[in-house]
Amino acid sequence: MKIEVNCMAKSRETALYYDPEGGERAQQVKTVLVCMGARIRNIAAADFAQTVGFLLSRKGFEPTDATADAPSAPMMVLDGFTEKRLDILLREMKAHGVSVPYKAMVTEHNIGWTLSDLFTELVREHEAMHG
Repeated sequence: MKIEVNCMAKSRETALYYDPEGGERAQQVKTVLVCMGARIRNIAAADFAQTVGFLLSRKGFEPTDATADAPSAPMMVLDGFTEKRLDILLREMKAHGVSVPYKAMVTEHNIGWTLSDLFTELVREHEAMHG
């Protein structure tokens, strides 16, 4: 399925994106993000032991040799999106039938977390909200 999105000006927005299956969903999510002008950092299974700050190339965050299990579900971590731009992203994804159930915005609280810890928290929150 080919999707079309109204492309917008380049921005400082970045998405850390992980999809263990790849395929059509990953292509559609990336198309929406690219057309919005957001940068995409593809996350590999080996990256789950790294902190969000390191994966975003933020100063003061160093790599680790630790390992962590990667999840079997897709995950997207958004940095630099305003509320309005987040609404646009979610609307565009919905309009094109694309869903990533585990999404987070980077905050001062989670930037130092490992991606694995952030995913665990997202699962906990998702289960609390959806049963």
